[in-house]
Amino acid sequence: MERFVSDPLVVPAAEKGYEWSSAELLVYGVDHSGPSYEVRVFIDTPDADVQTPLTVEAGYAGCFTVFGHGGCFGDDDHCDPNARYSDDYDVRLPHQSVPQTKVVSVTEALLEAEGDAVQVTLVAVEPTDDGPRESDAFKADEIRLVTYADAGDVDPQEEPGASLDS
Repeated sequence: MERFVSDPLVVPAAEKGYEWSSAELLVYGVDHSGPSYEVRVFIDTPDADVQTPLTVEAGYAGCFTVFGHGGCFGDDDHCDPNARYSDDYDVRLPHQSVPQTKVVSVTEALLEAEGDAVQVTLVAVEPTDDGPRESDAFKADEIRLVTYADAGDVDPQEEPGASLDS
């Protein structure tokens, strides 16, 4: 997919009624089996493309890079994470082809956005000898917008968590 434009995403802090100090976009299930590419993240810029300036004024929020495997060069099922036997006592690291989760800090661009919901545009870009071009290598399962409050701004009994004090 060269470009992905989300439906409006509610800013979580606005929905829950608290002031926020930072925000992240989480991208789940990112495929890295093909070529390497960059994904540029824009807020409220649905027509963003490879030529859109990388400035907050243009809606640019940040980017993430995928270092691709460039295809599979092993035996049959070598790059298929579901083909590997595993059980509850398997101590090996996860299979190298398991989809990734990427996190992008979008605080500055989200602060510039207006309203309680934003539209996120993801533009996949591959480098070429002639400069960057849009890429169809990007595949992912889900995106999620997360906001964070300063520690003193939220009653800790309202937020789930675990203490490391003994």
